[in-house]
Amino acid sequence: MPSDKLRKLEIEVNAAFEAYRDMYFEGGVSSVYFWDIDNGFAGVVLLKKETDGAINAKEDVKGCWDSIHVVECNERKSSKHVKYKLTSTVMLWLQTQNVATTGTMNLGGSLTRQTEQDVVISEQSPHLANIGKMIEDQENKMRAILNEVYFGKARQIVGELRSVESTTEIKSRDELVDDIKRAVASKKGKDEV
Repeated sequence: MPSDKLRKLEIEVNAAFEAYRDMYFEGGVSSVYFWDIDNGFAGVVLLKKETDGAINAKEDVKGCWDSIHVVECNERKSSKHVKYKLTSTVMLWLQTQNVATTGTMNLGGSLTRQTEQDVVISEQSPHLANIGKMIEDQENKMRAILNEVYFGKARQIVGELRSVESTTEIKSRDELVDDIKRAVASKKGKDEV
């Protein structure tokens, strides 16, 4: 059980991350837990958002975003300096299904990042604000990495491996190209005569 002071902070941070979750994830669940350690406190911020709905009549997308943020706060007794250590892990999975064209695709993975900050604690910069800003910044960076690197690369690979055209459409297109080539070759032959 955390100390009374830490329990009060835990309640405040829980309320703040409920608002954060609603703003960034438009629902889901969140929980914050703190515990005392020798030189300060540590805690975990958990965020989860699942989707289980159709985008439109043709495509169904399911997925889950899990964020686990472990924070350690080492307070120096002789000063107002605090060292925060944050380890964040995002676990993500998506499943898309478009029966008419691409079939089913599953994509999942996790990403972990760490950061540290030395901060002077004041009334203008309390633990709640410092922890909240660190987690928000870390999640934004991780979301950008996932979007650019993982999903961008996955899009490229899927685009190279899968065709959204049916075999019949590809065959018709190839026949049209062959007809155009023959027509151009025939016209070219007549022009040379």
